[in-house]
Amino acid sequence: MSKLKAAFFCLLFVWVLFSSTNTVLADDIDSLLNKCAIAPNPKPSVMVYDYELNPETLMPGDVGVLTITLKNMQDKPIEKDVDIKSEIKGTGGYVIDIDAETRFTMNAYIKEAYIVEHEFKAYNRYSSVGVIGPNEKVDLAFKIKAPSEEGIHMLKFIADIEDMEGKSSKGIRYFIPIVVTGTVNLLLQEVSENEVSLEVINEGLSDVNGVYVVAAVSTASGVECQPERVYIGKIKYGESAIAVFKVNKTEERGSTIVFKAVYKNGINKHESNQVCVRIPCLHCKEGKREQAESLLEEESETSFSALTVTSTPTPTLSSSSSSTSALKLANFAAVFAFVGLFVFVVAIAFAKKKR
Repeated sequence: MSKLKAAFFCLLFVWVLFSSTNTVLADDIDSLLNKCAIAPNPKPSVMVYDYELNPETLMPGDVGVLTITLKNMQDKPIEKDVDIKSEIKGTGGYVIDIDAETRFTMNAYIKEAYIVEHEFKAYNRYSSVGVIGPNEKVDLAFKIKAPSEEGIHMLKFIADIEDMEGKSSKGIRYFIPIVVTGTVNLLLQEVSENEVSLEVINEGLSDVNGVYVVAAVSTASGVECQPERVYIGKIKYGESAIAVFKVNKTEERGSTIVFKAVYKNGINKHESNQVCVRIPCLHCKEGKREQAESLLEEESETSFSALTVTSTPTPTLSSSSSSTSALKLANFAAVFAFVGLFVFVVAIAFAKKKR
């Protein structure tokens, strides 16, 4: 019985002691924790680790997928030992000794992630993405549309980060350079009466797929093209391919065929420049040449007959001789007059000299 009374009084004494020093103890412990090495609490660190664009290069107006990878740069949870030994004021020399371990998970909460719509159009954004643990990654895919102008454009990415207590951490403001350029050009290589050869050149910075060349032939053009479409497939950037078409003429006259290349950059369908090709007609040229030669022959015959008609009246011998004698007399008279004039001038000169 005496033992029970002693235990009761001991418990009563402890309760009175701690009830009187409860407020002081709590305040002192908070002040001690604020002075130790774990204050302030460390924050998670998230950054843009990598990004990938598909297709690699966008052409003007293309739609692509930009995948941004975020990584929590903390390698592992942070653990710290806490060893506090101090005297509590107002307890008559009572000493507190704390030996504990504190663990920070360093998880990061992605509150929101989005792309600023300035030159690019973004079709989606993320909210409440989730938690990234230490040394972990997360991929965020964004559907974007490129501007209509070629060049190097800067795309701005923003992410808001919080720690596990709901407090704001260091956010992300990141610029990603994206190249918008490229086209496929169609050039005429060789054309004949029976064949047309064209070169398809990929002038972009990324590969193009599903390339084929189409021949647009009018039903009234008088020509058939075999095949009407030549499939090429994939052309790497900076390379080219040749498309050959066989031509069958159904009419003996010149005809025109329009060619163009159709291709894809990712999921985006494009068309190249158009090339209008005039198909020559050798038979038509030969026919025209024969016709011209026949016309020349007819004209020569006509002129020859006209010349014959005009020269039909044959002059008589008497008329020819009379005209010849008249011409001789005229020449003799001219010579005689010249000689007389010369003699007259010489005589006058001689007479003056004699005086």
